[in-house]
Amino acid sequence: MLAPFLAVIERQEPALPEKDAVHDARVACRRLRAALRLLGLRELDGPVKDLQDALGEVRDLQLQAEWLRPRDERLHRQRAALIRKATRALVAAVRRWHTHTLPLLIQADVKRPPAKKVRKILRRRLAKLEERLEAARDRPTPRAMHRARISVKQVRYLLELAPALPRRAKARVADLKSLQASLGELHDVDVRIALLRGRRALLREQREARARLLKVALAQLSRWHKQRVAQKARDALR
Repeated sequence: MLAPFLAVIERQEPALPEKDAVHDARVACRRLRAALRLLGLRELDGPVKDLQDALGEVRDLQLQAEWLRPRDERLHRQRAALIRKATRALVAAVRRWHTHTLPLLIQADVKRPPAKKVRKILRRRLAKLEERLEAARDRPTPRAMHRARISVKQVRYLLELAPALPRRAKARVADLKSLQASLGELHDVDVRIALLRGRRALLREQREARARLLKVALAQLSRWHKQRVAQKARDALR
């Protein structure tokens, strides 16, 4: 359960900090953390998150700089300077990964988790997902939507990794992918809005984009609420 994600990180490392390599290694870290959760190796979650966060900082700044390049040269230069700083932090994080985290993962006592335990973990995560989706639907602030997005990703990776689940539970993965995409686009716009203080034209454009994207996201959240998607997935795991 761990080896495929360790292999992805190893394969992408020589190309860091190229955009695709950073993205793929970051996703591998997220999936690795989901596997650790299922295996009950939570003590290793923090060290893996350390690398994920360093990759995430570089990736987020890369996306911001790329978007800003044709729109605002001053802000683009600021982001580019931050990328250089974040890249140095990533180099240090990769060094810690090799000297500390990777040896711990290789030496970990990995045992396939009992089906009962896996289902319990998933039911708990689905309950948290439902709670966050309802909070976002009731009050769709950037923070609430971001928290919902995080839960969507966590549950999706857990469902993809967990063995021998009922078909009704596995079927929710497609729903989660679609919702993750919508919430991700909305989050990108929210980040840009926070960056664009004083840039009236760009700010107006992004606020209009947020209004459009929010309608799509709220429609999906409404469907999840009406059809009790998370609740039904949880019931399928009993």
